[in-house]
This record gives sequence, structure tokens and C-alpha cells, in this order.
Amino acid sequence: MHPAAVVAAACAAGLDAVAVCDHNSAANVAATVRAGAAAGLPVLAGMEIASEEEVHVIGLLPGAEAAERLQGRVYAALPGRNDPEAFGPQVVVSEGGEVLGFEERLLIGATTWDLGRVVRAVHDEDGLAIAAHVDRERFGLVGQLGFVPPGLALDALEVSGRTPLPEARRRFGAHGLPILTSSDAHDPRAVGCAVTLMLLREPSFPEVRLALAGREGRAVLGGGRPMEDLSLHILDVAQNGLEAGATSLEVDLTEDPADDTLVVEIGDNGRGMTQAAADAARDPFVTSRTTRRVGLGLSLLEAASRAAGGELAIESAPGRGTRVRASFQRSHVDRAPLGDLEATVLALVAGNPGVNVRFRHAVGGRAYEVESARIVEETGGRSVQSPEGLSLLRRLVRQGEAMVNEAVVQGVR
Repeated sequence: MHPAAVVAAACAAGLDAVAVCDHNSAANVAATVRAGAAAGLPVLAGMEIASEEEVHVIGLLPGAEAAERLQGRVYAALPGRNDPEAFGPQVVVSEGGEVLGFEERLLIGATTWDLGRVVRAVHDEDGLAIAAHVDRERFGLVGQLGFVPPGLALDALEVSGRTPLPEARRRFGAHGLPILTSSDAHDPRAVGCAVTLMLLREPSFPEVRLALAGREGRAVLGGGRPMEDLSLHILDVAQNGLEAGATSLEVDLTEDPADDTLVVEIGDNGRGMTQAAADAARDPFVTSRTTRRVGLGLSLLEAASRAAGGELAIESAPGRGTRVRASFQRSHVDRAPLGDLEATVLALVAGNPGVNVRFRHAVGGRAYEVESARIVEETGGRSVQSPEGLSLLRRLVRQGEAMVNEAVVQGVR
């Protein structure tokens, strides 16, 4: 997990930014920021601080200098010495992985600060205080205390990748705080295994602050697991059409409990492909994209489809757009979960204001549909990225998903 390895893994995962939050320390943050700058990847400075109640709090900070100042205060409140034989060496390294020294304080332990003081210390450095992995029993706010203390000035809650965000919203949404998901990686291979999608002008700390506050059109859209959730497969494949110049995008998700099928169809009016290009698009080692946001596109969707007893079909021709159809056995044990459809719809609609996006989800005899043009019309001509547009879109998707999920619970055929 040296700086260059973290940055390389984040770039390979197609991330737009990564936050580095070591446990009770920021000793390697500046080096990771420099490694990110060399690779063109924004690195947000941070620290994961353990309170005396053994609650972990993420502090996202304006920069490495603020992180180092906070580190000095944390170190002063951190008792104990590290035992390298028991807990492993605590290495301080350069951006290239050169060992510069070893930290002798017991970073794995808890500080002598109570939870409120941890949050205040983060805010003293103009940072953002986020309760870490609240879905976990150990070291999570809810698991350790049993509740979120009223009046605790948190900026957001974080859940681990093991909890889908729709479930997290049901469990923790009543607190009125934005909910993030992240990889909490302790190995380079885990970097990017869970992501948060945000609507930002650029991936930077000031923009993240605006998104957590829901100000000036910035927003937290949601997130999920790029390699596993169908919602992020849909987002990734749809991105292909948008990069091909599409001005119209249609996504249909159809579940038929009676036939035990689930079908995803994604169509666009982009420039299209020849048959040879469509065949090559299935190959994970062949791509025309210079950046990759969430996955490997059609090759991964095809693998997910076949794993669940389905297949992938591509219809495309130059100048006529592209339509992708992926089928699944709905009840198959290896069928990928739907994931955070809300985030996918918001990312497609709000992230592409010049494109008319239509999304439809049907389960049995129930269905709902949202469309960019209708959002603009129903908000009196406001942009889909406006607070009014985002609020309406989010409400329509949540109401629609609640309705079709009710159909699943009631066994609608």
C-alpha cells in the first residue's frame, strides 16, 4: 500500500479521485498526493481517527498541510508504542516507495479523545467529519454506541462495500446525512471495489464539500460495487454510447417473475459500430476508450449475463446507433444484484444535461419511467442539474423503485 501502488490501483480502477485515510496518521498522505499529481489523479488528504469509544471517524481535509497539523494533535492523544512483531512495521515511505522511516506510536489503538472532540478537531482544520463504516458492528458508530448521537456535527455517513446503498438509505437515511460508500482498501487490489458517485465540476476537496452539503448544484448521487452491481454495468455500457456522440439514450430494465427472466436493454443514437467493431467490443483486452470510469464495459456485462444463464446481443451499424441486450435468469444464484439504480439514473440524467435519457423499470405488470425532457418540463424549464431537477428526479426514482419493489414482495405476476 505504498503511495505509487495506491495511485496505480486507483488509475487502473478508473477512479476520478481517491481519498487516502490512514489509521490515526497522515504520514504518507503528502507522498501519495505527489504520486497522484505525477499520474494525473487527484488525491484527497485524510485520516481515519479512532475515538476513545473506538468509533472510527474519517476526516477529509483541504490538503496535506492540514492533515499534518491534525496528525500532530492526534499523535499527542495517542497512547502506546507499536510492537512490530505483533502488529507489523508502520512504514513511512516516499512517493516512489522508498522507506524513509518507521512510526513507533501504536497507530492501531484508540486516541484519548471522545467522539465529539474528534469531530471538532477535524472541523478545526476546516475538514469534513464522516462516520466510517457505520454498517459494521466493530468500530462503526452505530455498532459501538447503538445510535447516532443527536447534535453530533457529522458531515456524512459511510458504509462499507458489503452494504448496498439502497439498504443503507433504509437503515440510516432518517439521520438526514448524505451516505457514501467506499472500498476501505487495505490492499491495492481492493482499491475501487466500492465507489461513490458525485456530481462535481471537478474532483477536488472544495467540490466534495459542496456535494455533501447539496449546494450549488453539486450532489452525492450514490454508488456501489463496479464489478458486481448491474446498475454500474448499465452506467458503464451507457457511457460507451455517450462517448459515441449519442443525444438520445434509452435504458429498459424488465423483470418477469413468472418467466424467471431479467433483461437489460440499452439503446443510443450514437455513431454506431461495424460488425467487426461490435465483436471486438466483447474482448476485455480491446478498447477504444482512453479513460474508464467504472468497469470494462461490454465484456464484463457479457460475463455477468452468461454466469446467470443468459446471453448478450449487440445490434449496431455505422450511423444508426447501438442497442445492447443482456438477459439473465432472474433467480440464478450467480445473478448480479441490481445495486444502486437511483445513482445510475441520476448520473446518466444529471451528468449529461445535453442528452435526453429515458429509463424504465418494469416488474411483472408494474412499471415506472423517467425522462430528462419531462424533468425539464415539470420544473418549468430548469436544468436537470438544478436543485429542483435533481430533487424531482430523485423523488420519482425512489417512488418508482418503491412501487416495483412492492410488486416483488406481493408476488405480482
